[in-house]
Amino acid sequence: MQNIRLALRLLVKDPGFTMVAVSTLALGIGANAAIFSIVNSVLLHPLPYPDAARLVSISGKSLDSGATGVGVSYTKFLQLRDGAPSLESVAAFYSLTLSISTHGEPSQIASARTSASLFDVLGAKPFSGRGFSSEEDRPGGRDVAVVTDAFWHNQLGGDAAVLGKPIVLDGNPTLIVGVLPREFRFPLVQPEPQVWLARPFDMPALGPEKVGSGAGYLTVIGRLRPGQTASRLQEEASRVNARYGAEFPGFVDARKFGLSAISLEESLVGSLRSSLLALLSAVGFVLLIACANVASLLLARAATRKKEMALRSALGATWKHLSKQLLAEGLLLAFAGGAAGVLIAWWTLPFLLGTLTPGTLPGLQAIHVDGGVLLFSLAVCSLTGIAFGLGPAIQAARLDMNDNLKQGSRGSSEGGHSGRARQVMVVAQVALALVLMTGAGLLIRSFVSLMSVKPGFDSAKVLTFPFNLASSKYPQPAQRAEFYRQFLERVQSLPAVDSAGLVSALPLTGAERYVFFCPEGRVCQGLGKDPTISTRDVSPDYFRTLRIPLLAGRVFSPSDVAGSPRVTVINQTTAKRYFGESNPLGKHMANSRDRIPLEIVGVVGDVKFNSLNANNSEEMFLPFAQNPPIAMTLVVRSNSGAQPLVAAVRRKAAEIDPDLPIAGIRSMDEVVSFSVAQPRLTARLVALFAGVALLLAAIGIYGLLAYSVAQRSQEMAIRVALGAQSQSIYSLVLGQGMKLLGVGIAFGLLASLALTRMLRSLLFGTSATDPATLAVAVICFFAVGLAACYFPARRAAKVDAIDALRGG
Repeated sequence: MQNIRLALRLLVKDPGFTMVAVSTLALGIGANAAIFSIVNSVLLHPLPYPDAARLVSISGKSLDSGATGVGVSYTKFLQLRDGAPSLESVAAFYSLTLSISTHGEPSQIASARTSASLFDVLGAKPFSGRGFSSEEDRPGGRDVAVVTDAFWHNQLGGDAAVLGKPIVLDGNPTLIVGVLPREFRFPLVQPEPQVWLARPFDMPALGPEKVGSGAGYLTVIGRLRPGQTASRLQEEASRVNARYGAEFPGFVDARKFGLSAISLEESLVGSLRSSLLALLSAVGFVLLIACANVASLLLARAATRKKEMALRSALGATWKHLSKQLLAEGLLLAFAGGAAGVLIAWWTLPFLLGTLTPGTLPGLQAIHVDGGVLLFSLAVCSLTGIAFGLGPAIQAARLDMNDNLKQGSRGSSEGGHSGRARQVMVVAQVALALVLMTGAGLLIRSFVSLMSVKPGFDSAKVLTFPFNLASSKYPQPAQRAEFYRQFLERVQSLPAVDSAGLVSALPLTGAERYVFFCPEGRVCQGLGKDPTISTRDVSPDYFRTLRIPLLAGRVFSPSDVAGSPRVTVINQTTAKRYFGESNPLGKHMANSRDRIPLEIVGVVGDVKFNSLNANNSEEMFLPFAQNPPIAMTLVVRSNSGAQPLVAAVRRKAAEIDPDLPIAGIRSMDEVVSFSVAQPRLTARLVALFAGVALLLAAIGIYGLLAYSVAQRSQEMAIRVALGAQSQSIYSLVLGQGMKLLGVGIAFGLLASLALTRMLRSLLFGTSATDPATLAVAVICFFAVGLAACYFPARRAAKVDAIDALRGG
């Protein structure tokens, strides 16, 4: 305590040094605490469930490409439930959007249908009411719902007597049987479901026929029995899949899809791990640079306290006493910087998270500065404080008491060991900052390359309006087709609308529907054997609205309706792959399920329907009126403002169906932006940290040279008195700084060539050793370093020889 009190008095007596040191540390520790909060929530604790290590994800796996994450059929889920003894429990679900009207206006609510066992698998219990019963999970069971705490408060006013009361979902009265606790989260789906329904085999978009014949649409999760592993479950799942293929050879997923079992945590955050670890490494570099800066300051301060330390030694202080004192000063600085850094993280984290697009990170709303982050910051403070104190303590051990007591306090030169240590720290700062700048440059260049990819459509001035028709209100295809026809006519009649169209799934959203198909000229082998293709149901003006070019033939016409000849439009990739150089117009393609031939009437340009960095894939379009789906998205091109158009479109929808909610409205530019949200976030944050690192490194160079000039003022004065010109003094100091800068850049280049290879998985269209990026990073660093060297050199060149010698 005596050492701490003395250290506190000494730091208070030198407020300039203390403020600079604490601010530098606060910047480094604050950035680390903010990013660690995200890593802690997303990577280290992504699943807010008890004994989450036993949770597993079971998905379909393409036996051709090896791709995982494919939906599982309900039939295969049942076989897995009964044929995997390593599973304690297993559940299946799929997400959907339902319409609801609780405040007089229709709205849409994120929902999910699940098997009754889901909450048992997760280890979650409703705080009020119950979950689903086995009777409710069977065909013909009652329509019941379990709702979240947020839905209960926001939509139902927190009514204590809500259990047993009905709500109307998609026109169906549904009884509420349970309310989930406030802390319940379900990050596996974005947006998180607010209403849970039973019976996952009820899938109106597919229909009973496709559900019963093996269509894969379910997400399956399970809980392992104690002592069991995911690898053991994988063996059992493979046996189940083989038995399934033998029993149902005609099913869609019997021959082309296997089963993949991995931990639920890995399935949730596996794709984010590289980006988040890159961010954590970046802020780690910033912290190291900040620590080197403060350590350099402490060494410089210790050099001016040599006489004080020598005097303490003469009065009986041992090296142990001196080292304790210096460690106390380092720890005080570290914990003061840590406290300020945690405050910075606490203030800036909500702003940082607010800039993220919802859905970018799982469990975004649960990220905060918690006890784990505080413990992490405490550990960082302890390590940095000890590191700070060790340098001056080692320097104190090497003091020559007699020499230092003979010297005056002014004009004493810095010891060789201390000077070399500070130089090494400056070189390390430059090298680390250059690595960070190079990584940032690569990510930025990669993002620019990604954004330069043409998506195949024009997103400017296009608004999108997703909506779902209530299956109870529009059970027949003819009813849905009539609604879409009227809706399009009324929207197209608006003066502000240039064109409008309908599509079953927007590009770049990942919402794809694949079917097995057989192109003309090939022998059809059937479901599970024929190739697959992505399909979309569209209206005739969809292509014109998004300005997708027509390369051959025609697009759909108003006469392409139910009862007319079945037609399709294919993209350029499909035409080249299956028809080569021959003209595909007039030829046919058939769905492997019903074998009804579809005449190819047009070829359009390729559209990036999954992501900008994916290769073009086969795609065919179908006229929506021949088989209208229950969920569609209206796309509208207009030169007017967004708000008046949104209000006008909603009025037109209400004229036909007052209960139809239209929510989730976005511009097509926002759709494109969201598809690249993760690489944009990584590039921005790493660039920000690289800028901070560059600034800290420049401050380190400036501080070293400024201190060196102050310590060598008498030497400079003697040089001037002996006839040295200002230019030679300027060159001497500048050369010292540029030498350190050059050595740091050399080490930084070598480290960059080694470490940036770890970024390969995050790069698109850019090499991890891109020469142009390395050159730009070096030039930028050289320019900033030159500026940092210039001012101390200029000060040395203007030294007054008489004043300097008189002060000796």
